[in-house]
Amino acid sequence: MKLADPLRLNDWKIRDFLLVVLAVQLTVVVTTGLSLLGIDIPLLRQIAGFVSLAFIPGITLLRAFKMHNLNRAETVLFSVGLSIAFSMLIGLFMNIIYPSIGISNPISTLYLTLTLSSAVLVLCVLSYVRDRDFSNPHVLDIKDVFSPSALALFLLPLLSVLGTYFMNYRDDNTVLILLLGIISVIPILAMFDRFPKKLYPATIFVIALSLLYYNSLISTYLTGWDIQTEYYFANLVKSNSYWASSIHNDYNAMLSIVMLAPTLSNICNVSLVWTFKLLYPLLFSLVPVGLYVVFQKQTDERSAFLSSFLFMAIFTFYSEMLGLARQQIAEIFQVLLMLLIVESNLSTTKKTALGIIFAFSLVASHYGLSYIFVFSLLVVWIILMWKKWQAAERGIVNSPTFVLLCLIFTFGWYIYVSGSSIFTHVVIIGNHIVSNIYDFLNPSAVEGLGVILTGSSSPLHQITKYMYYVVILLISIGILALVLKRTQTKLRREYSLFSVLNFAICLAGLTVPYFAGALNTSRIFQIALLFIAPFFVIGAASVLRISCKAIKRSWDNKQTFLKILAVFLAIFFLFDSGLVYEIAQSDPTSISLNSSIDYTRFTEQEVIAAQWLKDRINSSIPVYSDTYRVVLLSGIYVGEHHFFVGEQEITISIQNKTYFFLGGKSVKNGTILLITPDGKSLSVQQLQNMTFYYTLLSSNKIYDNGGAQAYFYQYDRMTNLTNIYGEPQR
Repeated sequence: MKLADPLRLNDWKIRDFLLVVLAVQLTVVVTTGLSLLGIDIPLLRQIAGFVSLAFIPGITLLRAFKMHNLNRAETVLFSVGLSIAFSMLIGLFMNIIYPSIGISNPISTLYLTLTLSSAVLVLCVLSYVRDRDFSNPHVLDIKDVFSPSALALFLLPLLSVLGTYFMNYRDDNTVLILLLGIISVIPILAMFDRFPKKLYPATIFVIALSLLYYNSLISTYLTGWDIQTEYYFANLVKSNSYWASSIHNDYNAMLSIVMLAPTLSNICNVSLVWTFKLLYPLLFSLVPVGLYVVFQKQTDERSAFLSSFLFMAIFTFYSEMLGLARQQIAEIFQVLLMLLIVESNLSTTKKTALGIIFAFSLVASHYGLSYIFVFSLLVVWIILMWKKWQAAERGIVNSPTFVLLCLIFTFGWYIYVSGSSIFTHVVIIGNHIVSNIYDFLNPSAVEGLGVILTGSSSPLHQITKYMYYVVILLISIGILALVLKRTQTKLRREYSLFSVLNFAICLAGLTVPYFAGALNTSRIFQIALLFIAPFFVIGAASVLRISCKAIKRSWDNKQTFLKILAVFLAIFFLFDSGLVYEIAQSDPTSISLNSSIDYTRFTEQEVIAAQWLKDRINSSIPVYSDTYRVVLLSGIYVGEHHFFVGEQEITISIQNKTYFFLGGKSVKNGTILLITPDGKSLSVQQLQNMTFYYTLLSSNKIYDNGGAQAYFYQYDRMTNLTNIYGEPQR
């Protein structure tokens, strides 16, 4: 059975296209109206709402732009990117204009639904006027969708959801171990032709989604560091139905947080917590798919598949990135800009128009990624102008207008939004780097170099470190081969320049003092991999070619070579995911496989206790907690909160009136997590062995639910019961 491909809706007859778009929007309006009347239809509003926000505006814009005959992956990528940008910009427009006409709550469900639906109607009219004569629907064979290979792949996200359920409620990691084992063999199966190449994009998507859900669905609350503060500002907008852009905070300037998250939450009728845990990873799963398309256009399907798998296999992708919602969205726009660089079927005008939309959306989504991209863009443009290379090969950098607008977007947005907090922050970091440049290659000041020189906690962890060395070495050889023009891979000139610059940024993280600390080493490497991942395969091919030449042997069997790389990546993934450590019980690292690991992962009891504390305490009195629980307090915004600082003893001076918040590890195990004064390491101490324990004994316990406790300490000068460090007076 065959039918028109729904993922390439922009190629349908205009009548059928408009019927589908209007049907989705009508479903959103009706289900939202019923919900406001107290009638909820399970799942229908959530699915229709997500499709209407994440796909419909973009596919309609593609039609208005007359962009046709793209492959399925490109169509989805452009549609989702344009839809996200559209939703953020419409929300920004509403937030600026509506208060001036008497609407004080523009970012509310009612106004969002009416405005977004009206905007889509306008796009439908524009599509009809500009593109009503085009019709070339592509056929989707149902047999491909329900083939054994496809069905087996689509089971992976279900395994991920089921596995996290068993871990959350039964502390059983069997299903998740099975999931990681299956994922590890997929690149090997791909290189041995066990499933068709046309399934490669879908395979990458389900691997990405499975890995992201493998971590994001652990705990019923948010896990990670930055995402707690991101949640606070998104919740502030949702609660007030208005974005206060003047609040002086870096996160408050990011539309990917303050506009996209509340919009998704309101339209889909999903809580903000589950918006970040379910919907953001679903969108972020498209980043490796986009990378595959970018890589495949310059290499071949198998090399592109392995390069994309390497990007996903690095633990940062499915662990640290889940705590950085703004960067998840920003990387979607980064990949779309990369796609415009290598895309050859679009005119310069269309590339520039799309590039401007994606560039502004990138700037409004994440400052770190934006600065890196805009810096690279400016350098690439200068090199191209200096070398006077042909305009046809420059892609989106062909337009000086595009480069100038990117600079204006970046500095204008960061200077005038949120009290210039981001611009000020970057200036401070730059000044700190320059003033400490004499610490060049000093491990105590260069975070990346410190990571390399730090010893591993076990022999198995050392093996992982060696495999990282292999990955980095092969990428370095690939970059060197590109610079020396010794590679047989034909990369676009513009893409090559971006890759060299991103590799140079990685080197700066290993040499320049305090540079890596601004983002941290793992994130810099993850950002650079967006461009340099293919050089892992290119570098390995260069090593093979040089080796064969040295021993005077010809080896042109590329398939065997790629199979060897696939086996290496499978082993690398098993180690870096923490599966090997968990099975061997050698200093386990995965919070998804081991519930005893302390991390910024919070129990329901801890969340309830933190919320109770927020609602009842005097916000002018400081709250102290351990290193991880403070992160929870920052998300719920429990007054003035601070870390317990020290190595074996708490070295801070406790004020006359202070609250203490203890999480599950302290309540159940009697331990407390301290952060050293330099902020570089953590230590776990037994409470009863610390002088701070006397402070707790002399404090009033004001809350206890068995999994978290809160205390109020007040120094009594009249009775002189305790001194400032909590020791009994003799």
